Amino acid sequence: MLAIVLAALLAQALPPAPPQEPAYEPTSAYAVRAIEGWKVYVHKRLEGEKKDLAEETLKVLAAHLHDITRMVPRPALDRLREVPIWVEAESKQVKCMCYHPSRGWLKEHGFNPDKAGAVELGNPVTFLDWTRHQRAMVLHELAHAYHHRVLGHDNADVRAAYRRAQESKSYESVLFYSGVRKRAYALNNDQEYFAELTEAYFSTNDFYPFVRPEVKEHDPAGYEMLRKVWEKP
Repeated sequence: MLAIVLAALLAQALPPAPPQEPAYEPTSAYAVRAIEGWKVYVHKRLEGEKKDLAEETLKVLAAHLHDITRMVPRPALDRLREVPIWVEAESKQVKCMCYHPSRGWLKEHGFNPDKAGAVELGNPVTFLDWTRHQRAMVLHELAHAYHHRVLGHDNADVRAAYRRAQESKSYESVLFYSGVRKRAYALNNDQEYFAELTEAYFSTNDFYPFVRPEVKEHDPAGYEMLRKVWEKP
């Protein structure tokens, strides 16, 4: 009994434990910008400590988004504009850009769960470097969002076209932008297949097929799938 009383007294005497800091930056650490119809969350540290980098990053991002508004038809464009974009100062977890489909995954891996259903630009320096040859990088990530949020990852048209592409073996060795031949990134899974072909359908990809007429010639089933889900949603 005495031990219980002493424990209670000690518990009262001890200061309360400090609240645990979240493993991620809170949403309040970001300033909200409107760029070409998209809501863009920009980390305040990027604009405060790396002003030139922030300015160039947002300029290039705006250029990509402007191109998308000219290429993607409505109503698909309106759905793309529903996807928030988060711009970090420098993320240790996101090498360049990615789409976040799962709130649960974000919480488990130390990300702000508010990024669920959004595109993250994690590293501005890498973004500026890679977009020199990945001319449709932003479109690629927004295509992932469209696939998840609008079509659904179980979309039968996408899966059927991807299976045909796998079975044809026509993507096993294709021309890369640098002039060498590689296994197409589109073969990784049906989600990358959709995003890669979307780049070529509306813009330019860094793997063959590079542009829309080449998609139509190289992968007629993929071309018809893209025409259906983007032009006639």
